[in-house]
Amino acid sequence: GVQFLFVKEPGKVVTVEKAPATLHLVPRVGSTKSEPISIEIPCDGVVEAELQFCNAYEEGNKVIFDAIRADGSHKSKSTSGQWPWVSSRDDYVQMASKKSLWRYEVDLETKTVTKERLTNAQCYFGGVQPSQSTLKHDHIFMAIGGLGDEIAPPQGIARFNCSSRSMDSWMPSSHEFCGEPMFATKENPSSPDDGYIISVVFNGKSEESELIVLDATAISAGPVCRIPLGLGIPHGLYGCFTTSEEATWSFDEIQRRAKLLDKMESRGNLWNEVKSDFSGLGLRFDDMEEYFGDSFLS
Repeated sequence: GVQFLFVKEPGKVVTVEKAPATLHLVPRVGSTKSEPISIEIPCDGVVEAELQFCNAYEEGNKVIFDAIRADGSHKSKSTSGQWPWVSSRDDYVQMASKKSLWRYEVDLETKTVTKERLTNAQCYFGGVQPSQSTLKHDHIFMAIGGLGDEIAPPQGIARFNCSSRSMDSWMPSSHEFCGEPMFATKENPSSPDDGYIISVVFNGKSEESELIVLDATAISAGPVCRIPLGLGIPHGLYGCFTTSEEATWSFDEIQRRAKLLDKMESRGNLWNEVKSDFSGLGLRFDDMEEYFGDSFLS
């Protein structure tokens, strides 16, 4: 507790026991299921503390969810917090976790959980097309490492078939690294998979990024479009795709929000001194209205 007051980084002061985890199922508002359910996940030696959920759905008396599971038991080093975090692949292997795709089946009658690995390929950023969210999904889109089952940073894009357990993938040049794959549905799609995968590729030589677009049904064919961005986007940055008009901000609105972010980052070392009026970060409600516009107080 005292160490946390000085370090301010939970990852450096919190330890996780090798013990069974607890899965909590909480009914949605309006559901006929009235009470939350807590079920123990058996421990197989790997801590279930870092699951990246891809999707979940009900099938009979079971809840099934797929997740990318991290196994950090081999790690011999921790990140320094200074950029760059690593300078070689050996450093990366010692600091990164082994990640693989798993399926969990929750039996609501017996209150038990079983799990199986779907693929041992090093993978990241798993997700499904939005139309299949909370429904039984056919495929999972994810970023994959360039060395198969071995630990490696996210580099390629893959489409995993949940029925055949096969994978259609594309890998860029050795100095290029893809980020999170985002599914964009086509207008009037002919099938749930009829759409595009959008991702950002970081070029390690030029240190600049491109926006790439792939056909979601033919990942191995590679990008159908590549758009240079003229700047470097941090590798591993999360994102999403939406057609909502609420997310189509004007250039002026983006500028206002960027100014507010810069101001908050410049005062980031005082994060624990925030007051109710934000003055601890050097911000006032007037700042919020200036940067966000009239919508902030409406």
